[in-house]
Amino acid sequence: MIELKLKRTALRLDFTFVAVLALFFWLDSGGFGLITLAVCAAHEMAHLAVMLMCGIIPESVTFYGAGIRISAPDTECTPPGVQAAVYSAGCLMNFLLAAVMAACGFPEAAAISLFTGCFNMLPIGEFDGRRLLKLFVLSHARPEHVDCILFWSGVLSAVLCGAAIILGGRGVSPTLAITWAYIIIMSLRTV
Repeated sequence: MIELKLKRTALRLDFTFVAVLALFFWLDSGGFGLITLAVCAAHEMAHLAVMLMCGIIPESVTFYGAGIRISAPDTECTPPGVQAAVYSAGCLMNFLLAAVMAACGFPEAAAISLFTGCFNMLPIGEFDGRRLLKLFVLSHARPEHVDCILFWSGVLSAVLCGAAIILGGRGVSPTLAITWAYIIIMSLRTV
């Protein structure tokens, strides 16, 4: 892993990120790789922009095989509204980009951005959807029920995603099968 320090934020590049990126671009025959990378970068930049506007300095930004992870423990110490703004910023950016791309006549780019936003709204793992659901549940349920609600929400989303993939009508591609397996694994993890 390569690490650079930018003031108080560590920028980390894991070799798995480079390997996955190389494989992704090598297998990308449709030209979607660059669009996907740009959409994911815009998603994370939106999180960073809101953090900085709220005075939150990220501890680290890590580029690794599964994507980009921003670690900012100080976010947990902010009011729920600030946390919700930070956690929702990436998906809102994806939805905005999808609308702009569709209006400009780029349906493939719009679909990639829309999928990225929806995927990150799943209530699993470290995704934005789980963080937002946790904020909501903490304010509406007993603290002892939070973990149970989050767990079953993740399991339900994994089952529904699996059903959508299987019943989608086009068969199960290896990419969708891997995505479904990832969703199942992430839904069973406790963060």
